[in-house]
Amino acid sequence: MAQALLEQVINGLMTGSVYVLVALGMVLIYGVMHVLNFAHGVLFMLGGYVCHFFFTRVTGSYVLSLLLSMVVLALVGLAVERGVFRPLQGNLRNQVIASLGLILAIENLVVALWGPNALQLRVASTETLVALGELRFPAHHLMIIGITAVCVALMFGFLKWSKLGTAIRATSQDRNAAMVVGIPVEKVDMATFCLGTALAALGGALVGPLFLVFPQMGDAPMVKGLAGILLGGMGSVPGAVVGGLIIGVTESVSTLFLPTDYRDSVAFAVMVLILLGRPQGLFGVRVRGEA
Repeated sequence: MAQALLEQVINGLMTGSVYVLVALGMVLIYGVMHVLNFAHGVLFMLGGYVCHFFFTRVTGSYVLSLLLSMVVLALVGLAVERGVFRPLQGNLRNQVIASLGLILAIENLVVALWGPNALQLRVASTETLVALGELRFPAHHLMIIGITAVCVALMFGFLKWSKLGTAIRATSQDRNAAMVVGIPVEKVDMATFCLGTALAALGGALVGPLFLVFPQMGDAPMVKGLAGILLGGMGSVPGAVVGGLIIGVTESVSTLFLPTDYRDSVAFAVMVLILLGRPQGLFGVRVRGEA
């Protein structure tokens, strides 16, 4: 039982790491621009397709394809921010409608470019097994956990010590005050959107070799990433990390006791129970006037 539990915890950390990458991008964009981009999942999916293109048609190097997909999606994020969400800033209803429109547009674009059939992304790390005691795991699982851990550490360092990171934190805390002290908030918006979509691309490119690359592959990670944000606390970067990991580990461990079909229900049930006791989330701050 102990080995089975350890196996599911590691599997949960792997899936939770993917949710963390999605949640980090979403929470950064929400914190700075107060935009809840429901199209973040299709940007995740697009990262998988772009990585597949670079790996199979251009470089043959998975690591280089990962980096190139992040660069391409950062540019896509810049275009989306400038062309869609910048004109709609402050209009939540139209932002939601625009997000839904982006989902349809990007999914149809992907089908037009790559076709409706799922694609395979074969890399050596999915075939290589790594021993952890008596257990064996694909190297790709551990690579996802390791890369996400490095990204989280770099993100915290970037937000705490870099000039741009300080500007992002200041803008997320008080946008008007940031403008008063001379912070170029429009450039901060662009940088944040680029960073958020690059993280989504990384998640899609990392998941691609484990599963098939297909137009709806970003739906579940986006929903689970959003659940992680709600669990950790809206606008909280540490909360997005912890919340994503909790969702991932909970749904994996639950398969030891319940049929696999119930894993999503268990994860969301845990989220609801925690939010009933702490409505602002684990790392959220209660706002004056809230119940």
